Amino acid sequence: MTRWGILATGLIAGRFAADLRLVPGAELVAVGSRTRESAELFAARHDVPRAYASWAELAADPDLDVIYVATPHAAHH
Repeated sequence: MTRWGILATGLIAGRFAADLRLVPGAELVAVGSRTRESAELFAARHDVPRAYASWAELAADPDLDVIYVATPHAAHH
């Protein structure tokens, strides 16, 4: 099983979360956003067990195998 996190909670992140359910062996386990409210709303909408109030918290989760960066390109580093 590959455990995924999604960084950001916008439209593309939601589409990715929905599509990830169709991938054998993939499990969406965490989401990170700039605000706790946004992360928690996204997590509730997409059945994600963990919601983080910062991108750093998501990146520090030792249980993730992959993080999908769903921010606009200008926010990538």
